[in-house]
Amino acid sequence: MRPSRRAARLPMLLLLACPLLPLAACSDAPPPNFAPMRYDYLPVLRLNVATINIVDNGQPGAVPGDISGRAPTPPDQALHQMATDRLMAAGSTGGAVFTIDRASILHQPGGTLEGQMDVHLDVSSPNGQRQGYAEAHVRRTFSSTASDSDGNADSPANLYAITSQMMKDMNVELEFQIRHHLTDWLVDTAGTTPSAIQQQQLGLPGSPEAAAAPATASLAPAPTAAAPAAVAAPAAPAPATPAPAVVPSEPNAIFPTGGPATDSSAAPAPRVKSPQPGYLTLPPGTATTGAATSAPNTSNGY
Repeated sequence: MRPSRRAARLPMLLLLACPLLPLAACSDAPPPNFAPMRYDYLPVLRLNVATINIVDNGQPGAVPGDISGRAPTPPDQALHQMATDRLMAAGSTGGAVFTIDRASILHQPGGTLEGQMDVHLDVSSPNGQRQGYAEAHVRRTFSSTASDSDGNADSPANLYAITSQMMKDMNVELEFQIRHHLTDWLVDTAGTTPSAIQQQQLGLPGSPEAAAAPATASLAPAPTAAAPAAVAAPAAPAPATPAPAVVPSEPNAIFPTGGPATDSSAAPAPRVKSPQPGYLTLPPGTATTGAATSAPNTSNGY
């Protein structure tokens, strides 16, 4: 039996429909997964306050034309997470308020995204009076490229990218401003503020203030293990009374003046002068030569 025309066309219709099946499957692909924005790996800024509050005035749509609400992580939520991860209350009194003034993304003509973030941090005393202030501002421009899969600048990937770039800048800028303007309110890991170290007063040596200073402030180095222990030296005997100097009755040929003093405390010996130079005279009747009678006296060193 010969097949009908409808049966003959069925295989051809199936072949034409098969290429459309992968396209239909691709249209149901899940959206890309974007990692959450966390900042707990960065240094924590400890403030000498008892509480820290966060005020969000930059919610999506707060600025006309704002499209930040379509981002996988809206910029105001990223700023809120940054304040939670990096600001810590490490004091017992007072408070701080972190305020998000603006967190917007605008779609400008020509396929350009323009992002802006403005925040400020107030530190107040227990009675509510503001004691310190720091603010940070960030601007970013993101231009779409021809490699965009859907050809739109405001795609989720582009919105996530510009938000991530602004947050990198904000983390650096905010920390710089806090360390520059709120230095006296920062607390280290030991609970000490820089102002407490700078205002420490040291009294003069021997004063009551110096006696009350901690032992760690001493500048004298501790003795090492290799150094021997100090041993008290025996008391030195009292010096004996020096004997009076003996004055020679005749001059000394080597030290005519009596020699050097052996004791600096003794009185100097009187100088003994040698006889005046002259000529030797032999007894009468002694045979002499002319040279012998004319030689000068040199027995005394002159």
